[in-house]
Amino acid sequence: MIIRQRLRRTATALATAIIVPLGLLATGTTASAAEPTDSADSAATAAAATYKGRVTAGINVRSAPTSAASKVGSYAAGAVITIQCKVYGPSVSGNSLWYKLATGRWVSARYVANIGTAPRFCGDGKEYTGRVSSSTALAVRSGPTTANAKVSSIPSGARMSIVCKVDSQNVSGNRRWYQLSGDGGGQWVSARYVTNIGAAPPYC
Repeated sequence: MIIRQRLRRTATALATAIIVPLGLLATGTTASAAEPTDSADSAATAAAATYKGRVTAGINVRSAPTSAASKVGSYAAGAVITIQCKVYGPSVSGNSLWYKLATGRWVSARYVANIGTAPRFCGDGKEYTGRVSSSTALAVRSGPTTANAKVSSIPSGARMSIVCKVDSQNVSGNRRWYQLSGDGGGQWVSARYVTNIGAAPPYC
């Protein structure tokens, strides 16, 4: 009888020694499960991506996306440049795209061959709303200076959809210009005569 009781106790102790570690292992596995991906981090990573291009002919580097802006440098044919994003602007030999460089300066895409993926459009993928604050219609131009051609106008008090902004020609103390939403060519207005409705647009 005594021998049987001792055998039962030994068997119980062995079972407990096996079960407890297995339980701990199961708990540890659950705790180390992968965390969900943060979509905001993914978006930030995409926005921070850069692109490469090769200059096909000597080009000037401008302070804003227009040939009317100040020349701040140049690249010779064959140079490889780092690009952040692109916007629509004044057409150069049939090409209305302008590339923003990693330096924050601009070049016409007309004389740049993409190496790999083409650059994304500037902005954060959202549209922002503004209202014309001037008493007269606001001129919409092909680029962010008054030297660029007027392509249309927006009536006083009317709303517009804005993609992003750049610093360019000073208009009555305000150097910011807004690029409007729309494809096919540059649509720019001076921010001097625009009141933001809600959040202000980001820089291009």
